[in-house]
Amino acid sequence: MLNPRLKQETKSKLAIVNVVSTANLNQKVAIRRFNELGSGIYDLAIYGGRCGYVKTPEMDGRVTIFSSGKMISVGGKSIKKSIEQLNQAKFYLVRENLIQDTILRPKIQNIVATLALPKPLRIAETYDKLIGAIYEPEQFPGIILKSISSVSYLIFASGKIVITGAKSKKELSTAAFEIQQKLGVVKLGF
Repeated sequence: MLNPRLKQETKSKLAIVNVVSTANLNQKVAIRRFNELGSGIYDLAIYGGRCGYVKTPEMDGRVTIFSSGKMISVGGKSIKKSIEQLNQAKFYLVRENLIQDTILRPKIQNIVATLALPKPLRIAETYDKLIGAIYEPEQFPGIILKSISSVSYLIFASGKIVITGAKSKKELSTAAFEIQQKLGVVKLGF
C-alpha cells in the first residue's frame, strides 16, 4: 500500500494505472512464429516487424518482445503485476520452445498514477502558483509541470492529477505529497 499517512491526511486518492517494466532474455527470439501460438501476436505492419507481443488471459496488459530478446511490459496495475507479466511471457516462450529458460532481471521504467484531490482546482490560479509550469488551454486543458526529479504532472481543473515518471512506490508517494503541498492541499506541520 502506498504511504497510508498521505491518504489519511489529505483524503486524496492515489491509484497506479500503469507500470512499465523491462527485462532482457539475453537471446534471440523467433518473433515471426508468434502467430502460430495462442497468445502471441506478430504483425509486419507494427513497427516494421521488429517486435511481437505476448498477451495471456492472466495479464492486465501485454509484453512486447523484440527479436533481440528485449522485453517491455505495459499495462500492469502494480509493480508486482508488471514483473509477473514479464515472467509469464518468458514462461510462455520457454513452454513453446522459442527460448531457453533464463533468469530475468526486471527494471521499473515508469509508474503512471492518478491522484484525485478532494476538490476541484481553480486552474488559472493554480497555474500562477506553480513556478515553471506550462498552461496553454487552447492546446491542452491541463497544467504541465515537471519536477526536479524524473516525475511530471498533468493537473486538471477537476482536481485530477496524472503523475508519471516515478520508478518506485516511494518516489510516487513522495511526488504525490509534494504536488499536494505545492497546491496547498496539505501543509507541513513544522
